[in-house]
Amino acid sequence: MKDLLVTLNVGLSLLGYAYIMFKTGQWIITNTLKQWDKRRKVSAKQKAVDALYEAYELDKVSEGDTVKVATKEGLVIMICRHEKTNTPAR
Repeated sequence: MKDLLVTLNVGLSLLGYAYIMFKTGQWIITNTLKQWDKRRKVSAKQKAVDALYEAYELDKVSEGDTVKVATKEGLVIMICRHEKTNTPAR
Protein backbone atom coordinates (compact mmCIF):
# COMPACT_ATOMS: atom_id res chain seq x y z
CA MET A 1 0.00 0.00 0.00
CA LYS A 2 2.84 2.36 0.90
CA ASP A 3 4.57 1.69 -2.45
CA LEU A 4 1.36 2.50 -4.29
CA LEU A 5 0.98 5.83 -2.46
CA VAL A 6 4.59 6.76 -3.19
CA THR A 7 4.15 5.86 -6.86
CA LEU A 8 0.94 7.87 -7.14
CA ASN A 9 2.51 10.83 -5.34
CA VAL A 10 5.59 10.77 -7.60
CA GLY A 11 3.41 10.38 -10.70
CA LEU A 12 1.18 13.27 -9.69
CA SER A 13 4.23 15.41 -8.90
CA LEU A 14 5.75 14.68 -12.32
CA LEU A 15 2.44 15.41 -14.02
CA GLY A 16 2.21 18.75 -12.19
CA TYR A 17 5.82 19.58 -13.04
CA ALA A 18 5.23 18.77 -16.72
CA TYR A 19 2.11 20.98 -16.74
CA ILE A 20 3.98 23.89 -15.13
CA MET A 21 6.87 23.55 -17.61
CA PHE A 22 4.44 23.38 -20.54
CA LYS A 23 2.61 26.52 -19.43
CA THR A 24 5.93 28.31 -18.84
CA GLY A 25 7.10 27.43 -22.35
CA GLN A 26 3.77 28.54 -23.78
CA TRP A 27 4.04 31.88 -21.95
CA ILE A 28 7.63 32.46 -23.14
CA ILE A 29 6.79 31.63 -26.75
CA THR A 30 3.65 33.81 -26.69
CA ASN A 31 5.53 36.81 -25.30
CA THR A 32 8.39 36.34 -27.75
CA LEU A 33 6.03 36.20 -30.72
CA LYS A 34 4.10 39.26 -29.50
CA GLN A 35 7.32 41.27 -29.21
CA TRP A 36 8.46 40.11 -32.65
CA ASP A 37 5.11 41.05 -34.19
CA LYS A 38 5.21 44.46 -32.52
CA ARG A 39 8.69 45.16 -33.93
CA ARG A 40 7.74 43.84 -37.37
CA LYS A 41 4.80 46.17 -37.85
CA VAL A 42 5.54 49.52 -39.41
CA SER A 43 3.83 52.45 -37.77
CA ALA A 44 1.42 54.67 -39.69
CA LYS A 45 3.83 57.60 -39.39
CA GLN A 46 6.67 55.56 -40.86
CA LYS A 47 4.42 54.44 -43.74
CA ALA A 48 3.59 58.08 -44.46
CA VAL A 49 7.26 59.07 -44.44
CA ASP A 50 8.11 56.15 -46.74
CA ALA A 51 5.32 57.14 -49.15
CA LEU A 52 6.54 60.76 -49.16
CA TYR A 53 10.10 59.57 -49.75
CA GLU A 54 8.98 57.47 -52.73
CA ALA A 55 6.54 60.00 -54.22
CA TYR A 56 9.02 62.88 -54.30
CA GLU A 57 12.13 60.75 -54.96
CA LEU A 58 13.87 62.14 -51.92
CA ASP A 59 16.75 59.73 -52.38
CA LYS A 60 17.83 61.88 -55.36
CA VAL A 61 18.06 65.07 -53.28
CA SER A 62 21.71 66.06 -53.08
CA GLU A 63 23.49 67.73 -50.17
CA GLY A 64 22.30 71.26 -49.51
CA ASP A 65 19.20 70.94 -51.73
CA THR A 66 15.71 71.68 -50.44
CA VAL A 67 12.37 70.23 -51.54
CA LYS A 68 9.14 72.10 -50.75
CA VAL A 69 5.75 70.43 -50.93
CA ALA A 70 2.57 72.51 -50.63
CA THR A 71 -0.80 70.98 -49.79
CA LYS A 72 -4.28 72.19 -50.76
CA GLU A 73 -4.86 73.61 -47.29
CA GLY A 74 -1.77 75.80 -47.46
CA LEU A 75 0.51 73.56 -45.44
CA VAL A 76 4.10 73.63 -46.68
CA ILE A 77 6.46 70.77 -45.97
CA MET A 78 10.12 71.62 -46.47
CA ILE A 79 12.69 68.85 -46.64
CA CYS A 80 16.41 69.44 -46.90
CA ARG A 81 19.49 67.26 -46.88
CA HIS A 82 22.21 68.58 -44.62
CA GLU A 83 25.69 68.99 -45.93
CA LYS A 84 28.13 66.57 -44.40
CA THR A 85 30.53 68.14 -41.95
CA ASN A 86 33.94 66.77 -41.22
CA THR A 87 33.81 66.21 -37.50
CA PRO A 88 36.53 64.16 -35.90
CA ALA A 89 35.50 60.77 -34.61
CA ARG A 90 35.52 60.38 -30.86
